[in-house]
Amino acid sequence: MDYIIVLGGGESGLWSALLAKQQGARVLLSDSGTLLTETRDLLIKNDVPYEEGGHTLPDLEHATAVIKSPGIPDTAPVVRRCEEAGIPILSEPEYAARFVGDSTLIGITGSNGKTTTTTLTAYLLRACGLDAIACGNIGTSLARCVASDPHRYYVIELSSFQLDHMYHTRLHVAALLNVTPDHLDRYEHSLDKYADAKWRVFQNQTPGDLHILNLDDPISRQLVERSPALHSQELTFSLEDESATAYYRDGVLHFRLNSGSTATIDYSRMQLKGEHNAANVMAACLVLRALGADQSLSDGTVQKALDHFAGIPHRMEPAGAWHGITFINDSKATNIDATHYALGAMKDHRTILILGGTDKGNDYAQILPLVQQKCKALIYLTTDSQKLHAAFDALPIPAYDVRSMTDAFGVLDRIKTEEGDTFLLSPACASFDLFHNYEHRGDCFKAEAKKRTGK
Repeated sequence: MDYIIVLGGGESGLWSALLAKQQGARVLLSDSGTLLTETRDLLIKNDVPYEEGGHTLPDLEHATAVIKSPGIPDTAPVVRRCEEAGIPILSEPEYAARFVGDSTLIGITGSNGKTTTTTLTAYLLRACGLDAIACGNIGTSLARCVASDPHRYYVIELSSFQLDHMYHTRLHVAALLNVTPDHLDRYEHSLDKYADAKWRVFQNQTPGDLHILNLDDPISRQLVERSPALHSQELTFSLEDESATAYYRDGVLHFRLNSGSTATIDYSRMQLKGEHNAANVMAACLVLRALGADQSLSDGTVQKALDHFAGIPHRMEPAGAWHGITFINDSKATNIDATHYALGAMKDHRTILILGGTDKGNDYAQILPLVQQKCKALIYLTTDSQKLHAAFDALPIPAYDVRSMTDAFGVLDRIKTEEGDTFLLSPACASFDLFHNYEHRGDCFKAEAKKRTGK
């Protein structure tokens, strides 16, 4: 009998433990903190032993595998202890993928856009009549789906932390959207090491599988040149290069189909805005092409579905208007490039921008010109704003330090605003200094916006 130790009692850890128990393994879930009441209740109901408040790991030497939460760094003492005991350390998707049967696995990774693309891909597959679900790093783990809600197609958002401990999983379709500096604090501040982690999404693919690449992304191009040749078939997308399988021109998305014919999608009709989202749409549609659903791209099925797709929570999410000021919740912008995309969609000198949180090694010089061009005020919502002040104090833009979302909205009463301004939460940082997660931060933003708008 397998003995599975699960480190961490969040979504991925809980459902890894429940899946392992379902598969007949002996299981221990171990968490350094305090488990949620509902987590504890589910473990007790399913007769899964657990420990909280520390990792004693009884019978570690007899464990056949350790499933590690992506939030636990490899440098953590408990991880080192498991490694020294010679126990294989797996990510939750690596373990859960063992039990998907003949279902199709679609992996989506990238520094930016992966949640939108994952959500959109599953949405389009369902619009084409296929039994698909979005899961993974998006919030619902693959383990939960396999254990309690199986599907024919799994569209899995994969973080670099999850990919680090994936070794044998074969993804039938895999997409790398882009690679920009993010989470470098977990990769010895090495962009190459972070990029190599992302490239792992293509490992184990065979000639019958397909990989999707962004021709516009310079680091992806470097990875192609310096990494071992891929065995799978290639599809590409681009905002600039019309030689790509899918490309964007004058508000229209163009696709080269398996049949040799072409199809177009009128992107200007969509509720999603911005060229970065046009790239996400192309990547999602290429998954359809990879799965042989060409007809849906040319018969209006995909166009109709895209026309009704409103985006995802916490990603450039409208949160109402007050006295002519538009509130935009972009809490999922946890790195510099995501904030860069958000600012690029703003009007010049009309944005009040909320920045800050847990810095992940950001280089704010990358958005300095856009901040100068787009912003009329800056709000630093964080416990440590020193780096933000060092980056932006030279600009003739007022900046305000706050430590709560309520105080951030209070800045609106202290500055001169006018109709047509945008109050934008796009922090470029993780949320863990003041909030539980980016969803909590975004929900607090929306709650404060609701107080102003009354809606």
